[in-house]
Amino acid sequence: MKSLALIGLFTLFFASVGSAQNDSLIKIDAVENVTIDLTNPHDSFFSRAWLPVGLSIISVDLMRDSTKYGLQRLARSFVADTFRTHVDDYIHYAPILMMYTADLCGVPAKNNMWNQTKYLIISEAITSGIVWSLKIGLGIQRPNNGTYNAYPSGHTSQAFVQSQVLYNEFRETAPLLAASGHLFSVATGALRVLNNRHWVPDVLLGAGIGILVTNVIYYFEPLKNWNPFQKKRTNLNRLDVSFTPSFNGNYVGGQFRIRL
Repeated sequence: MKSLALIGLFTLFFASVGSAQNDSLIKIDAVENVTIDLTNPHDSFFSRAWLPVGLSIISVDLMRDSTKYGLQRLARSFVADTFRTHVDDYIHYAPILMMYTADLCGVPAKNNMWNQTKYLIISEAITSGIVWSLKIGLGIQRPNNGTYNAYPSGHTSQAFVQSQVLYNEFRETAPLLAASGHLFSVATGALRVLNNRHWVPDVLLGAGIGILVTNVIYYFEPLKNWNPFQKKRTNLNRLDVSFTPSFNGNYVGGQFRIRL
């Protein structure tokens, strides 16, 4: 029960992820029926960027030994010293399964399945590069006296990439589905701490990086029109070729026409 309570605390802490981003869905009707639509990503990016940046700054501040050790003791007090679960190795994939299931069920999304997969892979790759560079460069030891690659949490960063992709795809058409993915990423981060594999600041920075990178990708939409599986139209595809025969008593011929 204590572990569930801690996950609940993490959920409340990260609930602002959804609430802050949901602000971008609000439409304000002004005087004379003028509507300001904040769903435009170019208008709402700041409102979805300040939170992950804030989480990252808080994480750095909590890295002081006196703070991070105290937070770890508090978190671990909710479970037995021998507590260990591998659930966190798997549940962070749930948002992606939810996304593809929604696609197969015909739930409208921001992008087609190809672009969803493309943005997911790009976000995962960039996030992994940033996270592992920091892990190796900073060399922070894990709280279980394990390897020196604790900061930031890779599991948490990937979990929030996946939940954020789900959110960005369905936030306008299925808000409840979109926000539900964060439950799994929050649970992943909480379990990384409960398993004594990561410090609380590790989880906060991992979440911040994952959310921010994904929102940047959805803001710029790189390679948006690239699809190697879509047949390209060539000039030959656009050719209009026709021949009209013509006959009379003294003439046999016709008109041959090529139109691009």
